[in-house]
Amino acid sequence: MTKKLFFKNVYLKEFTANIISKEEIEGEFHIVLDQTAFYPEGGGQPCDTGTIDSLKVCYVYEKDNKIYHIVDKKPTKLNNVKCTIDWEKRFDHMQQHLGQHILSACFEELFDAETVGFHLGTAFVTIDVTLSDLSNDQAQKVEYLANQVVFNNLRVNQLYPNPSKLSELPLRKPPKVDKNIRIIEIDQFDFSPCGGTHPSYTGEVGLIKIRKWEKIRNNIRIEFVCGNRALKDFTWKNDYIYKIANLLSIKDLDVLNGIEKIYSNYHSQQKEIKKLKEQLLNYEAFALYQEADIHKEIKIIYKIYDNRDFNELRTLATKIISKPNAIVLFGARNKKAQMILSSSKQIEINMNEIFKKVCIIFNGKGGGNNHNAQGGGDNLSKLEDALKEAKNIIINQYI
Repeated sequence: MTKKLFFKNVYLKEFTANIISKEEIEGEFHIVLDQTAFYPEGGGQPCDTGTIDSLKVCYVYEKDNKIYHIVDKKPTKLNNVKCTIDWEKRFDHMQQHLGQHILSACFEELFDAETVGFHLGTAFVTIDVTLSDLSNDQAQKVEYLANQVVFNNLRVNQLYPNPSKLSELPLRKPPKVDKNIRIIEIDQFDFSPCGGTHPSYTGEVGLIKIRKWEKIRNNIRIEFVCGNRALKDFTWKNDYIYKIANLLSIKDLDVLNGIEKIYSNYHSQQKEIKKLKEQLLNYEAFALYQEADIHKEIKIIYKIYDNRDFNELRTLATKIISKPNAIVLFGARNKKAQMILSSSKQIEINMNEIFKKVCIIFNGKGGGNNHNAQGGGDNLSKLEDALKEAKNIIINQYI
């Protein structure tokens, strides 16, 4: 059994230990120490990292009451090895984990909502709470209460109660183990079974900030950050607000109103642009129809475009064939070769069959129906040949 120093002194950054076993597995060495301050992954909390002498510890896990430290090189020294914890990472985990206890307790205190899921990620922390919905006002109430718990700097105790004492404690959730039950107490505010690492006072958590939430099945998933993560979150957001305010030449407090105004103007302009584009397409369709080559009273509009939006060409073709006795043969050279073959309803020519015959010329795929067929291929240089072949088939075999 490995002696767990992280429970006796959560602030221990350096220690010495003896290596009592080492095993090579797939090029990595799994080391067991007689005692360790490295926290193994578990209970939703990631493991610690750091060094054992000059060996980098990349992962730590617990199995059969032994804690294994994975390093990339074989240790050469076995006794009195110097071990160092990545303290920035450890303290971050401590802040986030205790912040989760506080936030979960506040959800239960205010809305009788249990925490049924917890994940401590590298950037954000999430909890799943048993609520069907969450309003902005409710989220602010929870966040306010959580931060009052932080600002009051309450003492955090770890308890190992006997069964009789355990039954007297107002636990927020039942323990998952039967022996060596460890309870984290936040000075009469919250009692929760937990095997993780936490600061000794709530003030060390720093600010708790709810970032967003979403419905996940029948629960609400809360994303939040604490301490240094909250500081980083505030820093980049404040920087963005400052830059946006400068771009708009307004005060930072007026940024939302300024963006809403721009957003409203943008949508109005988009509607106007769409209307003008529609008019231009109508004029273009009319001009192409009027100027088309006529073969036995059928107008054939044949044209290849470079770098033109294919959806726009489809709309243009639809407008043209809404007129009588029209055939549209469009090609488009964009990132790939694209083709549209369309005809008015009065014309009994199967455009899909013609497309299938000519698309192989430019390595094309696609299809459609009697009056509309379209598709694309990768041989841009052969697009014109394919379109000419389609025109020849129509003129020589159908008209």
